[in-house]
Amino acid sequence: MGLNGQGFAIFDVPPLGEAALTEFEKLPLDKYTGSRQRYRRYSQFRLTHEGGAWTPRVLPHREFAQAREYNALVGGQPRSFEPLNVVPEPLIRAAAEAIGLDQDASWQLNVHQVRIVSAPGVKGVAVPEGPHRDGHHYTVTAVSRRHNISGGETQLMPPGGGQPFFRTVLQPGQAIALNDREMFHHATDIDHLDDSGGLRDVWLIAVNPWDERRYGEEWEAKVLEGQRASA
Repeated sequence: MGLNGQGFAIFDVPPLGEAALTEFEKLPLDKYTGSRQRYRRYSQFRLTHEGGAWTPRVLPHREFAQAREYNALVGGQPRSFEPLNVVPEPLIRAAAEAIGLDQDASWQLNVHQVRIVSAPGVKGVAVPEGPHRDGHHYTVTAVSRRHNISGGETQLMPPGGGQPFFRTVLQPGQAIALNDREMFHHATDIDHLDDSGGLRDVWLIAVNPWDERRYGEEWEAKVLEGQRASA
């Protein structure tokens, strides 16, 4: 398939099964967002194309390390998340095809399963760091569920921010893949429609060539800037 001339693609998410949807109900609180609006699990994979299909293999679990230059809010510190209980293999394969990944290369993936909630007393902040890049080659956002909410609009904008050149509200079963090196992206906050509260369930996938992987001790030492030693 491949990305369009603007560097992104909208694609359909294959059915992931009831187990994947049920797991959203069990996600632990993301303690790094400073509120109760975000729940998350996270795992990392090596992706190769074998026997005519993309094959993800889970890597030994490590803390999440993100450079401060891409996330001024919580970058530059190790973040501990529990690993995924289910692997969204159909989504991973669909994302690889949507991006048009080189089948002769190996790739490294960060995969996050995230629930964002909005309720009385809980603001549904979708992207705490605001419009940004993530510092990867490609990123993917896939929506599994929207319940009793407005908002959650995906926006793409020029590097550095500014007026979006593309905006859409991804519906359940829809995803967007984009070239993270060529644009900023953002998602607006969600707001519950009544006092029973609402939610948005998403998968976030970051993709990098294996030789430029965001994984392992060398990567962590590069981006954590001695935070662990000084904590």
